[in-house]
Amino acid sequence: MKILKFLIILITIFAPIHLQAEEKNSKLYEGEWISNCSSENEKQCVLERSVFIDKEMKQKLVTIAMQTKSNSDDIRFVLISPLGTVIPQGVKIGFDGKFISEKPYGFNICRQNGCITTMMVKDETLSKFQKGNEMNLEYVAPNGQKININLGLKGFSAEFKKIASN
Repeated sequence: MKILKFLIILITIFAPIHLQAEEKNSKLYEGEWISNCSSENEKQCVLERSVFIDKEMKQKLVTIAMQTKSNSDDIRFVLISPLGTVIPQGVKIGFDGKFISEKPYGFNICRQNGCITTMMVKDETLSKFQKGNEMNLEYVAPNGQKININLGLKGFSAEFKKIASN
């Protein structure tokens, strides 16, 4: 019972912030591509971009990230989704208006900053990131309404080459 109360309070606190994107006239703001590499024994690099609900770019709605490691060809994709969506519905992911799969991807875990989906990237999907104009995300609000968020991919290829070559 305590967990249920906690979840209700959590949703009540975060829903007004994150569900603002649901409004048809809401304007979203895209941040720049940001890369960060660690210089430890096993060099790891991350390329990320966020979508914000405010012009000052302080309230993140969605963040995507690509992670590489120097000793591996594997690429990990991380998506941090907004709270206030229906968790069992997951998120549909697509490029340029076409979903990769009609089956939504599940969340690995939900934390205070959002629900996290992580997966390894296949060459075919990496190609869609590099050639696509935008990434499409579709969530379901508690009232059943679909929430669509698009994130521009302009500049992704050039920035990704920088972290992939490290």
